[in-house]
Amino acid sequence: SPVYYVFREKENNSLKFINYIMQTSEFQKELKKYANGILEIRLRLSSSDILKRPIAFPNYIEQQNIVKFLDEKCREIDNIIKNTEQSIEEYKKLKQSVITKAVTKGIRPNRPMQNSNIEWIGAIPEDWNVKKLKYMFEIKKDIAGKEGYTVLSITQTGIKTKDITSNEGQLASDYSKYQLVSKGDFAMNHMDLLTGWVDISQYDGVTSPDYRVFKLKETHNCDRYFLYMMQLCYLNKIFYGLGQGVSGFGRWRLPAEMFLNFLIPIPPRDEQKEIADYLDEKCAEIDILIEKKQQFLSEMVNYKKSLIYEYVTGKKEVS
Repeated sequence: SPVYYVFREKENNSLKFINYIMQTSEFQKELKKYANGILEIRLRLSSSDILKRPIAFPNYIEQQNIVKFLDEKCREIDNIIKNTEQSIEEYKKLKQSVITKAVTKGIRPNRPMQNSNIEWIGAIPEDWNVKKLKYMFEIKKDIAGKEGYTVLSITQTGIKTKDITSNEGQLASDYSKYQLVSKGDFAMNHMDLLTGWVDISQYDGVTSPDYRVFKLKETHNCDRYFLYMMQLCYLNKIFYGLGQGVSGFGRWRLPAEMFLNFLIPIPPRDEQKEIADYLDEKCAEIDILIEKKQQFLSEMVNYKKSLIYEYVTGKKEVS
């Protein structure tokens, strides 16, 4: 790109050593002081401001020794990071598999099965039904009409309350035009089936009028079973296959008609709760393992940064 800068090293300096310096968050924070721009992601720095920054350089031989040491150590750390990331993905796939099996086959062994006539589900237990979502749910659309409600965001980790005083993220000019969400309602971001999600709200509040808010028609059905089913449809991109729009621009949405006529398996009510309780326990166990792996991953990433910083600034020496 013509807006990028290209640098080369001068005589008796190691470009790799300079590269390690530039990778440190401390050096990047120093550069940020001299950047100009409106948004965080559009800050611009002049090449002269970069070249004016003072750096403590060891002699060329020591630069090479540091680079050789860091190359070896970072390669070891990167392998550990890669293996940890793969392990996290395997746990996520395991969780997905556990949910898929439970919500489509149940958890009771050795039972007669029947064809569901739903391609992505296959056979289901003989005493289960298959129904369209419109017979189980009703869509709500109640506009708030005034400000003052808790604003709710639908994220891939669930429905969260939004701090609109922080001026962070996307903010609306008029929250009175948002739609009401009651505690226990389902709410889904059906506007972007790649990054969207569905959850049961734990709060009373308002959310974007572009989102879909709905609830069970019969409250004695187990909402958690249906939540696992719908979240699975995001994870397995079942909803994505029914979407319309321009996916390349993050506008691949699920129309209301496709949503309401979507077929799902319906276990007996007592079994719905049985499956949901089972998945709550199993998913919690897997989530704990994932969290430990992610914590270790974070520690390794920070260790690598710390290692680079300590050696390129002379806090530690290569023996």
